[in-house]
Amino acid sequence: MSSKKIFIAGVALSVTMAVLIPLLILAQNNDITDTTKGICAKISELSSKIDQRLSAAESKLETKREEISNRIEERREKRDTRLEEKRMKWDANREEHFAKMEEKAQTDEQKQAVMAFRQAVTEAIQARRMAIDEAINNFRDSVDDVKFSRKSAIDELVKKFREDVKAAYEKAVSDCESGVDLQAVRQNLRANLRTARENFVNDRQNIEKLSADMEPLIEAKREAIKKAIDDFKAVLEKARADFKAAVGKGTSEEGE
Repeated sequence: MSSKKIFIAGVALSVTMAVLIPLLILAQNNDITDTTKGICAKISELSSKIDQRLSAAESKLETKREEISNRIEERREKRDTRLEEKRMKWDANREEHFAKMEEKAQTDEQKQAVMAFRQAVTEAIQARRMAIDEAINNFRDSVDDVKFSRKSAIDELVKKFREDVKAAYEKAVSDCESGVDLQAVRQNLRANLRTARENFVNDRQNIEKLSADMEPLIEAKREAIKKAIDDFKAVLEKARADFKAAVGKGTSEEGE
């Protein structure tokens, strides 16, 4: 299960337990002989407890979000570092190869051909790297936008659920204090809390579908990188052809 699914599942579990536990406690009072005032106070007390549970659940959500965000940032930094190290290595190898080509060049025409080939390859590699970096950065920015949208949706979902639960308890307390039959008060409270939980679960499933937004982002990055590589290959082939035409042989160096 992905971190995002674990994150959402954690919300659902915390919210479900926050509803079910008070309901079980309330159900145990079916046969008690408490006064109406005492039962109304019990309902109010349960309302306070569930609010505390929801606060704890929200706190866990923020902690999980921070952990996920930190892991994503760490992975990005590691990838950037590895890519930069590889590029530096490729650059060093390429410079060494170009130096050997220059040593072998005898005539002015050969030396000019090597210089032109070197410049063409270097510029092509720089263009490819810029295109790839842009594709990666665009992908990351888009992912961050999806994450923000997802976060806002979850925050709104939790807020709505909390308001629904609060309204359910407030109505129960009001009905209880107004003399409504206690059995009816309990049944209505259970029904309202069950509805709040079901709405939460349904809305949560709709939020999970936001993961589909990632597919076009991945595809866009893939296509952008592919185009950068194809463009590079086309320039490189022309540089090879020009070099062969000038000196009768060619070589090349490639790197991200």
